[in-house]
Amino acid sequence: MANLQWLKLSTDFFDNNKIKLLESEKDGDTIIRVWIQLLITAMKSNYQGRLSITEDKPMTADDISKIMGKSEKKITKYLEKFEELQMIIIEENFYKIKNWSKYQSADKLEEIRIQNCLRQQKYREKKKSETEKSNVTITQHNTKEEKKTRNKIEKEGDKNRSGFKEFKL
Repeated sequence: MANLQWLKLSTDFFDNNKIKLLESEKDGDTIIRVWIQLLITAMKSNYQGRLSITEDKPMTADDISKIMGKSEKKITKYLEKFEELQMIIIEENFYKIKNWSKYQSADKLEEIRIQNCLRQQKYREKKKSETEKSNVTITQHNTKEEKKTRNKIEKEGDKNRSGFKEFKL
């Protein structure tokens, strides 16, 4: 499984009737924060919306309460509320975010991650080839400068020699 780092949250999140119902509860803001934390936890778990410690070890209400720093009693109450509103379901002893793939498009996220990886690879190859070309250009430039310098020295040498006769001993 890929390490997903982004949670997809719609701009009409607070217009959803279930969210409005949760907001109207006594601890509405806290309940919504717990919901978002559950979504993030499911994203980090990366098992198609299941809340799990490992692939085969489900998260319990106690685990969730420890992770979120809330009492187990409150978390249990919130989980029951999410179940009542059919926001989460229990599947094979796992709490699972209902319609996870519909809202998070995890398969598309993986596809995007692969595309980004390939794009980055192409960019690095392009950068590397530009660097290699620039080294060649610099080397050629240095060679031209060296030839100019040599020619200049030879011409100056010719000027200096023109005033003197060569004597052989």
